[in-house]
Amino acid sequence: MKKATPFLALAFIILFTSGMVINTYEPPKTFTAGEVISRIKRNVTCAWQEETVDTYKGGDPTMEVTGIATTFLATLEVLKKAKAKGLNLIITHEPTFYNHLDETEQFAGDAIVAEKQQYIKDNGLIVFRFHDHIHQTRPDGIFKGVVDQLGWGSFEQGQRPYTYKLPETNLKDLSDQLKRTFQSETIRVVGNPDMTLTDVGLVLGAAGSTRQIAALQSDDVEVLIIGETHEWETVEYVRDAVNMGRKKALILLGHANSEEAGMAYCAEWLKTFIAEVPIEFVPAGDPFWTPQ
Repeated sequence: MKKATPFLALAFIILFTSGMVINTYEPPKTFTAGEVISRIKRNVTCAWQEETVDTYKGGDPTMEVTGIATTFLATLEVLKKAKAKGLNLIITHEPTFYNHLDETEQFAGDAIVAEKQQYIKDNGLIVFRFHDHIHQTRPDGIFKGVVDQLGWGSFEQGQRPYTYKLPETNLKDLSDQLKRTFQSETIRVVGNPDMTLTDVGLVLGAAGSTRQIAALQSDDVEVLIIGETHEWETVEYVRDAVNMGRKKALILLGHANSEEAGMAYCAEWLKTFIAEVPIEFVPAGDPFWTPQ
């Protein structure tokens, strides 16, 4: 028997497949939390640390992502809002379980922690913290969002990051401006309300008195804006400075007010390299209110 020539073999294939539709469809791959975090790691400008608080606080990397919510704090209210919007991956800046490392051993038998953990589990939510690396990347995403909200980008003094030379104003007017910008009645101020100023520094969040006082020691920081501090430390340093006649003041925005805009910026940053699912900023808001 003669062997089929290449021409005959080709003809056979053409005849055999004639009129047939070859199915080349591949079902879409599941977009997982692990893929989202991998992309974040590829897009930050710093090396990803092995020891970090930026880890899963609920859910796991294999879970499918239907949408992403960024937030300052994964409060129960934020979790519920994210769930209602179909956003099951919550990227939070601060802890979910009431301490920096999100350690829950101390809460054994605690009804508040148990209910929050159960809500995350029952609703298929994934909670991932993004704290260390959003601060370490350049630009620092938290500061970027807050400075954009303030509209101070053009005032930054290039020789010292996070110091700003503003048009001349006084402490009361600056404080009133911040109250309007952050829509907050809980901003607190230490210093002479009539003190004129141009030089302002930012040390956001709860950076601690060492960094806060170091900033105040600089001649180009007349007013330091912070999130929060131990009241017997930076607050009293400034109070004594004022009583000595020195041109210093302190404005406490509250931790949430001082960083939340950074997680709004984070949502926009994520959109530059994630297009598979919707991404939305869900504010946690200022937890404090002032009696009238």
